[in-house]
Amino acid sequence: MLPSYQNSVDLLNNVANTKLYKELIIQLNKDVNLTGIDVGFSEDSSPFELKQTLQKVIKELILQDFNSYSNLLYRIDVSEKEIQNIESSDVDRYSENATFLILKRVWKKVWFKHQFSG
Repeated sequence: MLPSYQNSVDLLNNVANTKLYKELIIQLNKDVNLTGIDVGFSEDSSPFELKQTLQKVIKELILQDFNSYSNLLYRIDVSEKEIQNIESSDVDRYSENATFLILKRVWKKVWFKHQFSG
């Protein structure tokens, strides 16, 4: 069973201790690129760097291209209910929480794929 995580850094630090960290980055890149967002995350990124970069991308999308942001959430399959539950008066806090939901969902995809492919 997947453990629960407190935040993006907690999740990424835990995943970084597994062989699946690169898989998570590959899956994230795939989902982002399939949405038409021209960003690539380095497989050599530290968990903190990955979180910071993704959060910056999410914040920019929210402020400048909300349609692409919505498409990304749909592509990654982030629950609409979870997104609606984010307190949204502060764009930095909102983008931080959205980043966490995105990373949790991508990690779940990678984890399940790994569990059931062997």
